[in-house]
Amino acid sequence: MMTGTWTLAKLIIRRERLIAPAWMLLLAVLAAGQANRYAENFPTAQSITDFAHEMMANKALTAFAGEVYSPTIAGMAVWKNADAIYTILALIAILTVVRHTRGEEESGRAELVGAGVIGRFAPLTAALIVTATTMVLAGLAAALPMIAMGFDVSGSLAFGAAIAAVGLVFTAVGTLTAQLAEGARTAIGLAASGLGLSYLLRFVADGSGLTWLKWLSPQGWSHLVRPYGDDDFAPLLLGLAMTAVVVAVAYRLVARRDLGHGLVPQRPGPAGSARLRSPLSLAWRLQRGLLTGWVIGFTVAGLVLGALARSIPEVSRQGASVQEFLRRYTASPEASMTDAYLWLIALSLGYVAALYPLLVLLRLRKEEVEGRAELLLSTPVSRLRWAGGHLLIAFAGSTSILVVAGLALGISAGEPTGVLAGTLVQIPAVWVLAGIGTVAFGLLPRTAAGISWATFLFVNLFGEVLGPVIGIDYWIAKYFVPFPNLPMVLSGEPFTAHAIAIMTAVTIALTTVGLTALNRRDLI
Repeated sequence: MMTGTWTLAKLIIRRERLIAPAWMLLLAVLAAGQANRYAENFPTAQSITDFAHEMMANKALTAFAGEVYSPTIAGMAVWKNADAIYTILALIAILTVVRHTRGEEESGRAELVGAGVIGRFAPLTAALIVTATTMVLAGLAAALPMIAMGFDVSGSLAFGAAIAAVGLVFTAVGTLTAQLAEGARTAIGLAASGLGLSYLLRFVADGSGLTWLKWLSPQGWSHLVRPYGDDDFAPLLLGLAMTAVVVAVAYRLVARRDLGHGLVPQRPGPAGSARLRSPLSLAWRLQRGLLTGWVIGFTVAGLVLGALARSIPEVSRQGASVQEFLRRYTASPEASMTDAYLWLIALSLGYVAALYPLLVLLRLRKEEVEGRAELLLSTPVSRLRWAGGHLLIAFAGSTSILVVAGLALGISAGEPTGVLAGTLVQIPAVWVLAGIGTVAFGLLPRTAAGISWATFLFVNLFGEVLGPVIGIDYWIAKYFVPFPNLPMVLSGEPFTAHAIAIMTAVTIALTTVGLTALNRRDLI
């Protein structure tokens, strides 16, 4: 049953030889770079302790980053970036294991490989071995630089173990959803929904003070390790147990299902339906499931996160760190911490929603690679009409997602009109990423997926995290990404159209370039 496992593992390693080291380096830079930055900014023990106490009192930041467990340089570095690292690694684990399991079946390569001397469990085992190993190496990549910088060895290893554990859990979740779904995109969507729920539970736990909720979240288990504080490895046993159980279920499903099929079969489309007589109606048929899932997820997130706004307390505004926080996220001295929190939530919804149009455009690439686009374009349908249908859904869909999120957030927070305005101003920034995805698909179709995911991670990390870590001041780094330049309408800044107009113009230019390139290049 395991014949050929090592051969397949070597193939996966070859395919990941450039990608895996790149993101492991990113995690190491985030961990060690933040510690180095804090060491430069807080030269004395008292200064870092004062900073920690200011952050402990700020419930808006506690919800996003988690509790402060150690008022030290290393402890505050972990507080600042650990949750981002846990989430990024979990997403990478899902993408990696699904790509080498369900993705291989969907493309037909698994069937070709299976025609040789390959055991039934070999593909899954090879994907698990390589992905799980890279999760452990990612933990070491973050821990070793911290040890080299002279920080506590036990705390550094606890941090590395917390990182690896969340990666292992979502590796297992990815293997399970790869057996349930018939398509790779659906499998990723199911696993990502689990990741979103895990993050939401951890967020609510730290934002509301209901810390017991962390025991229901894999990311929460990693937070409960408290690196450089208690260094408690016991919560990670839950992660290992969940990984073992979920992987066992995945193997059982592999033994029972047919190759290329999932336990949740795809429904056949309507035969000869008049509703599929235009490229737009076909695009809607292909994309509606994805959009429905996003709308439901953002509605739930808006309701939950908005409810927390009622419990955000005011804090003393005397500390330098609090002043910097208010400078970044408020534009009026009358703005409250609740206003700052709601603006942060609106920004966060925009950052996440920016992934939706990229996923819509990647479906275009899938249609091209699998030959369906060529069949469609052999009819009187032009390339621009074909791509235009998906683009319209990318723009309109992302708008719909933010509208329902804003309504849910505002109703839950008790400020429906104002909060909706805060989410609506995110739309042009989200559209900029749609423009970048269009350019990638039109000019560099073979690398469109890599460019899309890299753009999404860059936009989410550079301004707030990566830029300052590598020495670029936040007030400079923010100009490299669209979201921090939007008018802070929820925290005291009057609406101005300058940034909106610039982003809209950039989107139009990028979309025009991408569609022009698509119209001229050969289908691949």
